[in-house]
Amino acid sequence: MKRPPLAVLLPATLLATLLTGCVVPTGTPIPPSSSPTASAVSASPTSSTTDASHPFTVETLPRIDGSTANIPLISLMIQRLTGLPEAEADAEVATTGTPTAWRNLVAGDTDLLVVYEADQSVQAEIKKSGVKLEAHAIGRDALVFFTNSSNPVTSLTTKQYRSIYTGATTNWSQVGGKDGEIVGYQRPEESGSQALMRKYVMGDAKMAKAPADHITGEMDEIITGVASYANTGNALGYSVYYYLANMYAVDGIKMLGVSGVMPSNATIADGSYPYGNDFYVVVRADAAADSPARKVMEWLLSADGTQVVKDAGYVATQR
Repeated sequence: MKRPPLAVLLPATLLATLLTGCVVPTGTPIPPSSSPTASAVSASPTSSTTDASHPFTVETLPRIDGSTANIPLISLMIQRLTGLPEAEADAEVATTGTPTAWRNLVAGDTDLLVVYEADQSVQAEIKKSGVKLEAHAIGRDALVFFTNSSNPVTSLTTKQYRSIYTGATTNWSQVGGKDGEIVGYQRPEESGSQALMRKYVMGDAKMAKAPADHITGEMDEIITGVASYANTGNALGYSVYYYLANMYAVDGIKMLGVSGVMPSNATIADGSYPYGNDFYVVVRADAAADSPARKVMEWLLSADGTQVVKDAGYVATQR
């Protein structure tokens, strides 16, 4: 069933109120140890021709780009839409990361995004371009903080996270931990998780300048950096829940709560975890009604599409 668009723009309103989330460096592959959760999901039967169950072939699919944390979902979409087995569908996924994906759609270099929210600078670029985009929320993820599992701290308030990242709080003993310097890792300015960080924690507050080796360009680097920092529990980092829980879970890392609420699919779904944020399917507003991009978008907004989001392990948006 075709659904009316939730928004037809990107100029200002949509991007300012919708977009923000994580993902990462251009063309960054997921490390072998972080195989997508889609691998645990039963794929559709193999098929090289279209039928009612598999309406697309690889050749007729729209060009799909998006966020690194959405790679498992994109793979499962390809499996369900084409009948490709998991390994072959994985090979067809080619995402460039949140900021580049948005730019690619505006430039006409891709047809459809499954993507997290863009940061303010990318939102401004889209508005300036005059290109109108149509975005619909299809699932939710969340900004999460994490530290080494040896750190006794289990939860902090938003005020405490902000104080750490402005440089006002510098020792774990100030927030209920052991005596030791807090080493705050950061993400690049245009990354999806940085956009969430500014949206939910920092606001207009200025982040303290971090050493270059504590600003990680790739999502996996901030996790491994925090896990192994000087063999201590002093480091702190942030990412998105799905990536940390499902795509790059490593030994020695634990997630922290916010005011006593721990991140989980359940707390993200019911809104009790405060840093939950939507991710989107996005097409150009001028995409033809019979275009592959619009057909895939409408499928994602159907009951079958919602089920794919759930089967891939994400929190689906309620409709």
